[in-house]
Amino acid sequence: MAIHPFNPENALAFSAKRNPLIKTFRGRLWPNTASNLAVQILTYLKEYALFCSPIFSLPPDRNLQGHALAQILRLPRKIKTKCIFQVKAISVIVFSTLLLLLFNANSEAVPAFARKYKTSCMTCHIVFPKLNTFGEAFRRNGYQIPDADERYVKEKPVSLGAEAWKEVWPGGVWPGEIAGSAPFSLVANSLYRYDSDSRVKHDFTFPDEIEILSAGTLGEDISFLGSIALIEDGNNFGGVERLFLRFDNLFDHGLPKHFLNLTIGQFEPSVTPSSNRRRLTHTPYLSNTFEVGKNNFHFSDQRGIEIDGMAKSRLSYALGVVNGNGTGKMDSGSLDNNSTKDVYLKVGYKFGGLGLDGLGIGTEERAGLPEIGLEKSISVSALGYYGENRISGFNTDDQFYRYGLAFDINYDSINLFGAIVQGKHDNPRGDFMKTLVTSYFSEADIILYPWLVGILRYDAADIEHENKRDEVVMGIVALIRTNIKLTIEGVLHTTGGGSDKGLIKLAFAL
Repeated sequence: MAIHPFNPENALAFSAKRNPLIKTFRGRLWPNTASNLAVQILTYLKEYALFCSPIFSLPPDRNLQGHALAQILRLPRKIKTKCIFQVKAISVIVFSTLLLLLFNANSEAVPAFARKYKTSCMTCHIVFPKLNTFGEAFRRNGYQIPDADERYVKEKPVSLGAEAWKEVWPGGVWPGEIAGSAPFSLVANSLYRYDSDSRVKHDFTFPDEIEILSAGTLGEDISFLGSIALIEDGNNFGGVERLFLRFDNLFDHGLPKHFLNLTIGQFEPSVTPSSNRRRLTHTPYLSNTFEVGKNNFHFSDQRGIEIDGMAKSRLSYALGVVNGNGTGKMDSGSLDNNSTKDVYLKVGYKFGGLGLDGLGIGTEERAGLPEIGLEKSISVSALGYYGENRISGFNTDDQFYRYGLAFDINYDSINLFGAIVQGKHDNPRGDFMKTLVTSYFSEADIILYPWLVGILRYDAADIEHENKRDEVVMGIVALIRTNIKLTIEGVLHTTGGGSDKGLIKLAFAL
């Protein structure tokens, strides 16, 4: 059947003389004069006439369209309804097919930055989510290639204003930009767990976690990152985990580049001894997660403000002010559980290897991103944290502090890192009994092959008036593909502080 283009207004706006079934007013349908069924048929004819029976076609001559429409309206209701059902079914099929094509296309891709630069995950990661030297410089530079970001961007952003507006500022709005395509990624994993002390010793948690991430730049030196856990621990909605804006190279006309950067939002503080977000193991660091008494503080994502920077490519610092109670829900109109804010400071230095800011990476002209190999380097840092947190079940607060040292040693394919942190709590149980704490860990990651990493970690938390907790974590991580990862892991508790576990996890990112 040949379908001729037609204007739907012509199909509707015909005179009452030509078709007494429908009255018009100023060339438009008079309300309620045509049945809903007839209007639906006309609506579908606009886009789906090709799929309908020939009796539902309209001629190209507008003078004949009124007569044809009258014939359609005189058809038995059963026939008209059948056409609508057919068209709706076709619509669903077409829409579903488009969705399948979309997800099939994305399933062969890698996350947002890989799409932006048209490169592999391995450019920035040893094994996702752990960063290599280049990836760490990229992160510290506000998700930009050091010195030459624009040169390597393959997926050009959408400009929000002409460059000329920069010349007239503050007489105009400084132009910005957004990603050329939606900067979203999805990370999901499924988990088999063996727990020696659990009532259910063997459990399939399929899926264990599904997370949506979005990250990118909003113009030069302004970046963002957000993550939402759609599913957490098998069947719980995790909510917003991180969401922050970062402003790099503030006042760089008077200050050295990379010296002053600002992060605002919900983020992982730099004072965290070792990042919870970039670890290879499924098991979190005990040194980050242990809590003292009824004070639920531990090193985790926080809401607040952080200033950080680098000097001479080797010296780094971070200074922050945060709520201190993690990312809990609002209670009595406030997200914090007290009025006092927590403060922290971290200062570090890197010896050898690539500079922290990646200086020199983008100086040479290349067709693709530079390849940064393994390095020999030592990084050391000192950290301090002072906070006050409401004691669970009590109308009183616990003042506490933590201080410590962290190290990170790279020797070609071996990465040895860890930290020791000490502290004191004034009232962690509501009984005003002071408590000293010491935590420490050390982990060795060994690259056996480019796709295979071995892991061994010892982690301990020694809390006064409580039993010592420690654990040994052993595992291997294998890349089935650059964005598909298999983890086999075992957790042993030598002091009886928890149950022994075995884990097999399959994760992917797209």
